[in-house]
Amino acid sequence: MKKGLLLLTLLTLHVTSSHATGEKYLSSDTKLGLFIRSEFDDLSPEEVLSYESSFGELVGKLKEKQASMKSEVGFLKYVFYTVHRKMLGEYEQYVTFSDIFKKQKKYDCVTGTAFYALILDELGIEYEVHETDYHVYLVAFSKGREYLFESTDPLNGFAWDPREIAERRAYVNKESLRINAELAMTGLASEDVALQKATYIDTTVDLRQLAGLHYYNQALRQFNNNSYREAYKMIIIAQGIYPTQRIKNASAFMFSAAFED
Repeated sequence: MKKGLLLLTLLTLHVTSSHATGEKYLSSDTKLGLFIRSEFDDLSPEEVLSYESSFGELVGKLKEKQASMKSEVGFLKYVFYTVHRKMLGEYEQYVTFSDIFKKQKKYDCVTGTAFYALILDELGIEYEVHETDYHVYLVAFSKGREYLFESTDPLNGFAWDPREIAERRAYVNKESLRINAELAMTGLASEDVALQKATYIDTTVDLRQLAGLHYYNQALRQFNNNSYREAYKMIIIAQGIYPTQRIKNASAFMFSAAFED
């Protein structure tokens, strides 16, 4: 079995994992518990409560600004860049959601997008999170307009021009098609893709489903570190939250790798 090939054929958004406590220490005031779980985060009760306190303090300041600003574009732009400056410091694959609250403030597209989604939830702003083959991003809605939140772009990640948003979304899907077509030609894609025209994923997910992607990536990281049984344990959790076909396929693959001996 070519275990190393899994990295190429599955979503390349990753996070780390460990064992201890976590979610049970969260209060019911926020939804951080969706992304901080005892299976993956080695955190003390005090650490988790401090994360929730920091999140609440940031939300409070943003609500004060929301009450004083009349421009929707101006406020959402303020939210994007303020949150990025304060909370999203260093982009790095394979980080956990809780890394956002630590000294280096590490994040990736899943955890960064999740953080924006949680903030917008608290502010009462509608949004959609888009899952693609190799990326996740957010589109907010206000007064009939769309606003792009691209968490991995700290300088130009906020956009409100309809043409620019359409072009950037089209680029993400074009890249998915290109990569999937290349995988199909090398025989690394699924049989269906290899035999048919390459396709791509572009679907909206809710917060719970986004958490499923977060834990799916936990499994991928363990798999790529050759920790196959840990990977299988984690993919089962992801599948329970968000049972898409590719997560089911990964589950079957990881089961074979974990127990082939």
